[in-house]
Amino acid sequence: MDVSSQARWENLLWAAGTAIFIVVGSILVGYAAKRVARWRGLSASEQRKVYWGFLFAAPWIIGFVVFVLGPALASLYYSFTDYKLGKPMTWVGLDNYRELLLGQGAQGRRFSQAMFNSFYYMAVGVPLQIVTALGMAMLLNNQMRGIRIFRLIFYLPVILAGGPAALLAWRYMFAGNGGFVNVTLQNIAGSFFLFDWIYRAFIFTVEAINSLYAGIAEGSPIGPFKYAVPALIGALVLLSLVRGEWTPGKRARAWLVAELVSATLIILLAARALVADPLDPGLLLGIGALAALGALLADYRDENRRYRLWTLIPPLLAALALTAVFVLGGQTEWSLYIPALLAAAAPVTLVLVARTPAHRRPILGGGAALLIGFIILRLIPGQLDGGRLSILPQYLTLQSAIVQPNSLDYLKTEFAATTPAALWLYGLVALVLGGLAVANNRYPRAARTVALVALAAFSLFAISAVVDGVRYFQAYDQIAQATGQPNYHFSQFRAATATWPDKNRVPLWMTNELWAKPSLILITMWSSGAGMLIFLAALKGVPRAFYEAAEVDGANLWQKFWKITLPMISPAMFYNIVIGIIAALQTFDTIYILRTPQTEDDLASAAFFLFNRTFRQLEIGQGAAVSWILAVIIVLLTVLQFRYNKWVYYEA
Repeated sequence: MDVSSQARWENLLWAAGTAIFIVVGSILVGYAAKRVARWRGLSASEQRKVYWGFLFAAPWIIGFVVFVLGPALASLYYSFTDYKLGKPMTWVGLDNYRELLLGQGAQGRRFSQAMFNSFYYMAVGVPLQIVTALGMAMLLNNQMRGIRIFRLIFYLPVILAGGPAALLAWRYMFAGNGGFVNVTLQNIAGSFFLFDWIYRAFIFTVEAINSLYAGIAEGSPIGPFKYAVPALIGALVLLSLVRGEWTPGKRARAWLVAELVSATLIILLAARALVADPLDPGLLLGIGALAALGALLADYRDENRRYRLWTLIPPLLAALALTAVFVLGGQTEWSLYIPALLAAAAPVTLVLVARTPAHRRPILGGGAALLIGFIILRLIPGQLDGGRLSILPQYLTLQSAIVQPNSLDYLKTEFAATTPAALWLYGLVALVLGGLAVANNRYPRAARTVALVALAAFSLFAISAVVDGVRYFQAYDQIAQATGQPNYHFSQFRAATATWPDKNRVPLWMTNELWAKPSLILITMWSSGAGMLIFLAALKGVPRAFYEAAEVDGANLWQKFWKITLPMISPAMFYNIVIGIIAALQTFDTIYILRTPQTEDDLASAAFFLFNRTFRQLEIGQGAAVSWILAVIIVLLTVLQFRYNKWVYYEA
């Protein structure tokens, strides 16, 4: 028998074996389902229905187990090893996750930068894509001659966007010298004075923001700016709460921000606890108890004050299981975390034995606050000593917290080591907003006083952080240049903001790290036709009678859009946001085609980093860890979006 005939027979045998495996497996799945139905006490006819239903669904079930669930479990195992093709596999535990999440080594830093890039695509690209899709849908919703042709034209980029030819055409159009985009923008700017000013302002703003963001992504120190974001969040939310009378909508807003900040804190603390070396099971136990209390506190937002006590079970069981594994494995002793056990068990126990919701409310708030303090102190020791809290009166009185502005070592490392972590400020924001939401209208004067005092404190803190951050950047840059150790990204930020762009300055779209990500976002905006179709279908479903009634009441176009259109298309908006965020975190093909050696690191997303580590460098273990980190982030973001989708209006 020749080689071709032998190969043909082998293929036939494999095909026959696969068919037999599917048939036998389907019958076994059907019988297993029938046995389960019998065990549950179903009638004979119901058992037959279950049998035949699972028999016909079994090929898909078997395929899912073999081709999806099996490889997923295998990759989970690989993520705890140093598996590399061609080399023996050894168990390394959490080392892969520790290196990636803590940014250790060259690959850890590249992963951190890739995650910052993915966050950029999500935070900047998704809103712009949503606005573009909605704008196109509203244009196409008008009745006019040839509207079908315009719909085809607007949707055509979706078909072409993923093609290499279209992406390469964009690269040529984005060329710095002579490219279609820059030539067109310069011609329009030369013809219209107002557009020329807007064009230059756009260049200045993009380069300033992206140079600063590139430094953060690369791990450059940001100094006092770490306090600016939480302080601004607290100040802006409180400003919206103190204006006018307290309403249920304001209470819901306070709850929403408090829950989001608290959930983010718990996730960050859990991530840091899991990658701690050595692992601290007591800390994990405290975080599990905090998650349980947080679930009960989230239930308190319901006006009927019903507490779903079963929400305590999953986080507590997970924390106890991890604790038992490490205790029984001899890696730690009970005496090392008895305080954590007591701190975790006491509030939960008191909640369980409390007689009424009125008794549970202060226990929940106080227990959560104590656990947050305990966890942060355990995770980041020394936060309340060494003079760190002196930054509070300094920033509240608009003073500088920079002690040694002439020392480069102080600015690079010691400032962060001698000042409290920004997590404290995030926790304070959640505590203040959660307290105002719990107080509601019971203590109006006290709540308003607390809100005004907190607003003033957060505003002063934000102003001081921004002013001191600018001072920090200037001192760092001057000393670095004087000592011959300039920081690349600080120098880039200074160069971008030193002068106003002149007429000859053009965006270097695909050849400069400051413009690489904006180029990618513009291409995704060009291909927003899929979201446009979803919005267009939603707009077609808005009853015309609503607009007619609004016109009778004298509503203008903006009022009709804000009060009628947006609420009625909110399900489509929610869908596009969820899908857009997932797609932004999984961005790969566009980066793979458009990257250059100069911009690869600045374009690389988490999915592209995963591809490099797994299929180029053959680091299967670390690639599997990246995939699971990305999967957990996507699941958490999706769960949070479904949890906080109260703004979505579903017509009954």
